[in-house]
Parts: sequence; structure tokens; C-alpha cells
Amino acid sequence: MNIGSSSQPTDFALDVLGRYVCNTFDEALANSDPAYRANARDIKGNPLPGRGEMRPFDFVVIGGGTFGSAIAEHLWFRSTGRSERILVLEAGPVLLAEHMQNLPSINLGREVWGMSWNAAPVLGYAASGLAYCVGGRSIWWGGWSPRLLDTETRTDWPQAVLDDLNAKKLPNGDNGYFRQSGQQIGVTATNDYIFGELHHGMREQLYSAIKANRISGAVDLAALPEAPPVEILDTPPTLDDLAALLGLTPPNPPSDPAQSQQIEAEMRNKLKLEAPLAVQARPEHAGFFPLNKFSAVPLLIKAARGAFSEAPGDDVRKRLMIVPRCHVSRLSVTNDPDGLRVDGVVTERGRIPLSPDAKVIVALGTIESTRLALLSFGADGRIGTNLMAHLRSNLTLRVPREAFSAVSASVKALQTSALLLKGRHQFLGADNNPDGSFGHFHFQITASGLGNAGSNSEAELFQKVPDIDTLQQHLNATDSHVIVTIRGIGEMQPNNAASNVTLDLDPGQVDYGERKAFVNLQPNPKDEQLWEAMDKASDELAVVLANGHKVDFLHPVTGAEVQLGADATSAAAVIPHTRRDQHPNGRRDPLGSTHHEAGTLRMGDDPTASVTDANCRFHSVKNAYVVGPALFPTIGSPNPMLTGIALARRLGDHLLPPPPAAVAETGFRYLFDGTERSADLFAKWNRVGGGNFALVRRTLVAQPDSNGIGLLYYAAEQFDDFTLRLDFCLPHPRGNSNDNSGVFLRFRNPKLPELPGTPGPDVPGNLATVAVDTGYEVQIDEEARGDTRRGELDGFLFNRTGAIYKVKTIGTSPGQQNYTNGQRLAAGTWHSFDITVTGRTYEVVLNGQPSTKFTADPADPNERFRGRMRSEDPDSGFIGLQVHTGSVAFANVRIRSNAPLTA
Repeated sequence: MNIGSSSQPTDFALDVLGRYVCNTFDEALANSDPAYRANARDIKGNPLPGRGEMRPFDFVVIGGGTFGSAIAEHLWFRSTGRSERILVLEAGPVLLAEHMQNLPSINLGREVWGMSWNAAPVLGYAASGLAYCVGGRSIWWGGWSPRLLDTETRTDWPQAVLDDLNAKKLPNGDNGYFRQSGQQIGVTATNDYIFGELHHGMREQLYSAIKANRISGAVDLAALPEAPPVEILDTPPTLDDLAALLGLTPPNPPSDPAQSQQIEAEMRNKLKLEAPLAVQARPEHAGFFPLNKFSAVPLLIKAARGAFSEAPGDDVRKRLMIVPRCHVSRLSVTNDPDGLRVDGVVTERGRIPLSPDAKVIVALGTIESTRLALLSFGADGRIGTNLMAHLRSNLTLRVPREAFSAVSASVKALQTSALLLKGRHQFLGADNNPDGSFGHFHFQITASGLGNAGSNSEAELFQKVPDIDTLQQHLNATDSHVIVTIRGIGEMQPNNAASNVTLDLDPGQVDYGERKAFVNLQPNPKDEQLWEAMDKASDELAVVLANGHKVDFLHPVTGAEVQLGADATSAAAVIPHTRRDQHPNGRRDPLGSTHHEAGTLRMGDDPTASVTDANCRFHSVKNAYVVGPALFPTIGSPNPMLTGIALARRLGDHLLPPPPAAVAETGFRYLFDGTERSADLFAKWNRVGGGNFALVRRTLVAQPDSNGIGLLYYAAEQFDDFTLRLDFCLPHPRGNSNDNSGVFLRFRNPKLPELPGTPGPDVPGNLATVAVDTGYEVQIDEEARGDTRRGELDGFLFNRTGAIYKVKTIGTSPGQQNYTNGQRLAAGTWHSFDITVTGRTYEVVLNGQPSTKFTADPADPNERFRGRMRSEDPDSGFIGLQVHTGSVAFANVRIRSNAPLTA
């Protein structure tokens, strides 16, 4: 067993990164599964000591690539202060700590790339496949991140999802998920990386051409959403703000308001041409390092090291583990009374058992996620259908600098430019008339001034200048030509019956012992029509950029010269609108070469027409979820990164939701609403006994320790008759070391000396147990744990959630409780208590349903000192929250004082 090994040396390096970020398979199992731990040995052969508080993983993420890393980090962050545990299983090794283009001259080869599925030879998968490493294909991706237009999602997406994606603000005050995703990957900053005279000149030329309708299908800029750096603002930008975003000198404000509005509209529209690149050259705050080009690896490293810091050296307490080189073959399922549930993960290194409340998140690439679903859940006629990818064409030309009339001749180094143009095509029917439907495409336009011998428009784009000498060469260059690449990206139509992912029909085609997938991807007539319209628009764009000058056409892949000194209008003849298997100079990439497969596990509200629901869960499996573009009902033309990250963050918030908003309720006042500063809060709420409570965002989170139960009580006031309402969340309600807490009512001040005849602390020296002896506890414990000190078994109703703790007789007479709760509380969900205390009667409502009712029997000598009002004991009447086991979270504690009943 490999438990506790140190960093491993190679012939070239010491693997500190891998050891400090990852755990071994043995470490993950030995620190989450008691049965595995009982037989485990450390690296020296010593048995591991027992750990009764060890908890299983609450979330298992299958795949540590782009979207698996994003969801794992978000879950880790959302559960800060709580105890949810996250396991990430990645088939490949740790490779790099960031995007490869953030490292000077690394130019990675294909060491970790592979393809585990089969497909027709005409498709482009021979040179693509998957990157088997932590971070996956995000280490290589191009960085372009335009946002889906409303017309690209149409009515195919669940409305609740679209509302959350497009919202400026969510109901809880957070940014909408497209805004969150844009901030995370760095597309909300413009002109901090691409700027300069060439960029400004090209932008002006493109803007003028669009206004003059010189490019077929170009979307009217005024009809497009605001550019990311404008949309992210909560207040309207000034003209100076817009000029700064464009990298221009602020204009003199005109005195005429109409002119001012016109200038503002023009500047906003020009910003819509800026390339939405996931690159940040300037940090968000002073003293911070810039993010540079986004990849998902730093997210996962942050979470892994944060988890280590929370529990240094103790993997039992570590909340996030990453296990590399662990290929998942399939998921095992069991049929519970309320539906199918994943109960285990089968890997190349063994099976990982799952607790009943664990959730599995499938985060492989679209094709492999589909294969895993087919192998695990079976074919249902929907899994694997709706496969889409992108139509992609490339046109590269060398243009003399004189073509860019807005660029001054005095400027020597032209540097780089990157621009975006959105297009839309109205489809024609068989009668050659518009049929009312549309397809979408966009152009990624990159340009570099490299001298007349250069051939790569991205030679400077996205690259760090490695040293001061190279920097000076760039700054002092005299560029005579500009290399321009026009890359067209078009959407494929959904619901093409000829495009799907299935299991390979040949049983001999296996990967890790399981049947390989087979990919069928074919364009339909609308796809072909859109591709042609997009290529025609790129020809027109080439004419606009050539601006009447002769150009050199370069090969779309190799950059070799195809024709020199040509008229730009000959683009279609020199670089034809065909694939390269049909013409050596064809501009169209093979289908499948973009790594943008989508749609095979599409989300939807109708289980008969979709695979997953609006919260990314498989309709047929109650604890299995998906992240990544496999969820997309339509693909649109954008790279899937922005939308995929947005959906991952949305899923994280669904799985670990924030507490309900604190709203005003007639007659109620808040004792804790989540807005208090820590010092002010704990001046009113006092703690005694073991453990602690942490203020984490809008919640109070119990943090147990080895010193027994603890109590956080409201010391500022006492209460007689009242109604108490609060929300609570159980990260791990069932299983080993499950969550156990409670709400104490009308107990005596634990810090005061005992009254003669009053029971002392149940545990000598632990003042928290005063609340047990002198008050009543509304129990929180889904496993109904028995008191081990008294040999009590688990499972009795009087120990279960919503019961008055230890009132053992069930019934409606005094001294009995009428316990009726039959709910099974979900993990990670916010639940509510509504507790009314009137005289000697206690009524509990759980999630809106009656849970128990109890009236104390005054004739019972054991009840003589319990639950007394201030009129009976001026030092009684306190309320409090328990810390026992598990990190139970509380929120929105509010109370209403009720008038006492009169005779």
C-alpha cells in the first residue's frame, strides 16, 4: 500500500507538485472507509490507528480535467467551515501547474494525449482525443470565450437555467453565472493584453465594414449583448470609462446630449468587437499576481492546498483529495425504494464504495462521459443522441501594412490584434426561400506584424516575452506585413439522428476492460448550408482587411505560401470552401478536430426528451450529475468554456446551496441573520463546553472537537413563551460519524452556580450539558444515535431529528411526545424548524410538516427543573445551538415572543 510516501524523484525532477497536490488511491480509501483502513498499512508497514470520526466522501468527481477541476474547487470553497469531503479521480498524471502558454517556450508535445473511442476515419479524432492529465484540455485551449446569444439557446434550454445564466444578479445577490464564469476565466478585462496601433486600426476597419453591410450575416452590433467589460459593471460607464476600455484617448464631451449618446453607443459597439480572451495581464488588486491565460489546474491546486492547510498532515480530516492515474471503468448502481442510486465507483485500482448520501459528478469529456453513462445506466434511447460539434474553417493571408489606413506610417512595431465578429445565417428551405430558422457562426480574427517572411498570426499572440532582449527586438521591429488568420466557428444543428455516441458494436474494442465508444458525427443539410454561408462571409472579410491591396494566401494548416500577390477577391478559388480530404488547400477542418463535442447528455425539463434535469442530474439516477458541454441542448457557435464553467458553478451552488434569504416576518426579530460582524455576534452569543462555532458567510457552523459537546447560546435575553424559527443544513446526515446536533430550549444559565437541588452538568466540568439537564432539546440526528455511555442502541424515535430528545414515551398524554416525523432529510439541503413553546407544551414543525408535540408532566419529579420560565427561575429561559458531531450549519435564527395563555 502506498500511504504516506514522500515526493518521488525522476531522472530529471523531484515530483513535489504531484505529492503536494495529490493523494494515492490507498490514502483516499484508508482515510474514508473504515473497512479498508482496518487492513491498511503505511509506507513503513505499520497498521493505521483507528479513527472513529472518519467520514466518507460526500462528492466524487469523475475526471480532474477542465470542468471536473472547476466543480471540485467550487464545492470545496462553498463548503468552507463545513465538513463535506470531495474526491477527484483523474485518469492521467499531474503535468503542469498552469496553461502551457504561461510557461516560456514550453511548446508541449502530445505526451498525455490519447483517444479511447473509435470513429469514422473522415473525422478529425486521430489528432485530437483527450488530454489525460489534471486540468485536461484546459492546459491547451485557445482562450476565446464569447457568450451564447439568446437566439443560440432558443427554447431548447430549461428556462430556469437560462434565467440563472443570463441574470445580472441572482436572488441571493450574487452575480449571474455567465458573469461569474467571465470573472473566473478572465474575459471581463479588455485591452489589458491586446492593444496598440495595429489593433485599433483593424478594429476601425472592421467596424466601418459592418456598418456598411459589407460582410454577409454580420450581426448588427447594436443587437448584441454588451461586451464583457461593460456588462460586468453594476453602474453605467462614462465616456472616459469606455475610452479606457478601448485603449483610446477620452473624447471631449460634446455639449449636445444627442451627440454624447451617439458617441457612447459607438464606443459600446466597438467594444463588442474586442476578442473575449481568457487572459488577464493585469491583476484585479494591487499585490495580486495576474491570472494570465486561464486553465483549470490552478483552481484545483488552490483547493487541494487549502484542504491540506485546514487539516495539516491529517488525511482523515482532509476535505479534498485528488487521485491521479485512476481510470474509472463504470459506476455500480443499486435500486433503492425511491429510485436508482450509484453505490460505488469501479476503477482500475479497485472499487470505491459510496455512502447513501454521496453524490457522483461525471466530468469527463463529452464522449467518455456518455460512454460511462451507457455502461453504468444502460441505453435508454436518449443517452448519446444529440451529438454536436463545431464547423470550423481557416483562412490565412499576408497583408501589406498599407492596407490598414488607420495605422500611422510612423509606427514601427505593429504587435498583435485579436477581434471577434458574430454572424447569423437565415436558412433557406427547399424552395430557396427563408424557412424562418437561423444558424450562428463567429469569426476569431488574429493578426501579427511579423515582417514579410512570417507566416504564423499567433506567433506573438498568447506568448510571454521571455527576456528583455527579446522584448527590445519586438519594440524596435519595422513590420512591413501583417499575418491575418480568420477562423470561422459555426454551430451544428441539434437532434441530428445521424450524429450520436454509442458503444462500439465490436466486443473486442475495449478500454480498461469495458466496451469502447463509437462516434458518429455527420453534418446535415442545414449544417452544410451554414458552413457555406460562413465561408462566404470570411471571403468578404478578407476583402475588407485587404482594403484594395494584393495579398499572399497561406496554407490553412502549414502556413506555406499558396499564392502570392493575389487579389483578395480570389480567396474562394485559392483556398476553397472544402475539407482538406477533398482538396489539399481546403479551409475546412475535419469534424471532431475542435474538441467541442456537446449535447449527448442534454439537460431538459421533460424526462422523455432529455437525459439530465435543469440541475444537471440524470433523470433516472438520484445521485449522479454531469458537468461539461455534454449538458448543452444546443451548442451555439462559442467555445464551450464560458458556458461550461457557468454551469459547473451553478451545479456547485445547487449541491451546496446558500441558506434562504433573511426576510422580514410579522412579529419576528432576528437573533442571527448572517450580516453581523464576528465581534458583535459573539458578544451576544456565548459558547461553553467543547467544540466551537464559526461564522462562515451567512451561517453559523458547528465545529466539534475531542472535548465533548458544546453549546452556543443567546446570552443577551431570556424567553418565556415563544416561536423560534431557524434553518439548518446537514452535510453528512447518515453514515459513519454522521451529523448530530440540536436546538436547546428554556435552559438555565450554564455559567451561574447550580441552585440547590438542581441537576448539575451531565458531564462534570462541561457546562454545555447544563442545557441537557435543565432544558429541552429538539434533536437533529438522522441516525438516532443512542447514548453509548448507557449502552443505548441506535434508532429510537426519541433520538431522531425533530423529536424532543430523550422523551421516551410516545403518545399524547402529559409526559409523552406525539412524534410523527417520517421525513428523510437530504444532505447539503437547507431544512427548517418552527418550534413553538407555550407554557409546558412544545410543538415542532420540520420543513412545514408537524414533527412532534410534547407537554411536560409537572408531576414527574425528573421534569422539576427543566424548561422553566423566568417567572419560575429568573436565570432560566435561554435558547441555544449544540455542537456534537459533524459540521451542522445554522442560519436565519429568529424569534417571536408569544403572550402567555390565561385561564
